Amino acid sequence: MVDIPDILARKRDGEELTQSDFNLICNEINSAHPAQLGAFAMACTINGLSENETALLTEAMLYSGASFKQEKGRVDKHSTGGVGDKMSIVLAPALAAAGATVPMLAGRGLAHTGGTIDKLESIPGFNTGLTLEEMEASHCFISRQTDEIAPADSALYATRDITGTVPQIGLITSSIISKKAAEGLEKLVLDVKCGRAAFMKTEKDARELAESMVKAGKSLSIDVCAQITRMDHPIGRYVGNAHEIFECIQCLQGHGPDDTMELVYMQADALGYDIRPHIKDGTALGEFRDMCVRQGVDEMVANMLIADPWSVLPKAEQEIKIHSKESGYITDIDALLIGEYMCRLGAGRTGQEEKLDHGIGLEITFPVGSYVEEGECIAVLNIPSGVDTSQLPMMYEAFKFGSVQPKHEPRLIDTVK
Repeated sequence: MVDIPDILARKRDGEELTQSDFNLICNEINSAHPAQLGAFAMACTINGLSENETALLTEAMLYSGASFKQEKGRVDKHSTGGVGDKMSIVLAPALAAAGATVPMLAGRGLAHTGGTIDKLESIPGFNTGLTLEEMEASHCFISRQTDEIAPADSALYATRDITGTVPQIGLITSSIISKKAAEGLEKLVLDVKCGRAAFMKTEKDARELAESMVKAGKSLSIDVCAQITRMDHPIGRYVGNAHEIFECIQCLQGHGPDDTMELVYMQADALGYDIRPHIKDGTALGEFRDMCVRQGVDEMVANMLIADPWSVLPKAEQEIKIHSKESGYITDIDALLIGEYMCRLGAGRTGQEEKLDHGIGLEITFPVGSYVEEGECIAVLNIPSGVDTSQLPMMYEAFKFGSVQPKHEPRLIDTVK
């Protein structure tokens, strides 16, 4: 009879594992010795996972727990994470307004990348921990992964996080796609970010991950496409949890920054929905308000959030203006430096249990390509009184200037289907 040590030995020796091997690992993952999980993750990292093995592991993770029935019209997106990445919060209600069912499971931020769940929790009363029953009853929600959904993924990810095995493409793929498949999706669009503030630094690495996830999704009968997008400059004008909720409301009111709406619209288009009329006529904003109420926000608070966001959202009391030290065109805004600095201030986390200050945030007043005079305000930082600002020069270093206006580059690099 095959047992876990036998599976580990075969993977250690470079053999290809079978469906029954992966099923055994995933079904016994909570009773397996932690050393066995670490050995499994390391063997997969050293010897790799084939396309077939990745598909089989993804399926085993999916069926290790509860899942929703796959149905037409159930759609979602996933982003690999970036700075100012707020599109899910705009896209979900807009898709719902266009007639889609959106069962969105999202995550928290890690390091310099912000998380959708952290941003939504800056809204007073917003419940990001829905039960399966509450998810089933809603046509549009954004919630955390529950213990019942893909439990094998949760256990294996915790192991990967402390064993140096997070970057393995097959393990990343199975982790993401198993959760998305559990949502019962017909269609899925993936935003695979590429650049200095992304986890995938090069287009080559981003393409490898995109192709792997598309194939794994299709093996589970999901219509998947991946969009490889640039993540060198912050997305939009605002960075920080409550600050990005403020900008999401602006987007839903039809006043969003061009680069943010470029991403939102092309993600909706990839899923087969034209959300532009619903942004224009306010129905997408109405869906956002209704989603907030369904997920625990007091109705009066939800109305105030739409009418006057800063009357509801937290904003740190100390305002620091960043002024340009020279005249010229802004040729670069380093999203990684900004994300790292915001994280150190308390807007992001370096571990899963850290508490955030949702009121810390940054407004960028001039995007890349703008001409500014020396002394003009190029950014506004909100931080709590008494916070150490000794590393504030990092913020100045994030902005680069030149005498020639840089060429505009769209966010989209390529699409993988």
